[in-house]
Amino acid sequence: MRRIIKGLSYAFYRNLGWKDRLARAISAFVIIALWLSGVITGVVGVTLGILALMILATAAISRCSITYMLKANTMSEQEKAKLAAKGIKYEVTND
Repeated sequence: MRRIIKGLSYAFYRNLGWKDRLARAISAFVIIALWLSGVITGVVGVTLGILALMILATAAISRCSITYMLKANTMSEQEKAKLAAKGIKYEVTND
């Protein structure tokens, strides 16, 4: 329960790697482009538009509460080393 509350409050460190962030950003931009061009409309369009904005936000801040609650971290060891060298904290998982 504590992990769920912490995950919902964003009181955790980075847990998304660059590949995950890139995939999220591309998928969000595709959904937003389809929504703005009128390909997807109505309730489905609005729902997917909101979902795309949420996905884009998680890509921008490198944090995802769902990934955190699943005890996952998509960063490579190289990314973790670079962050550690810069003094930036990242989420540690029990692999």
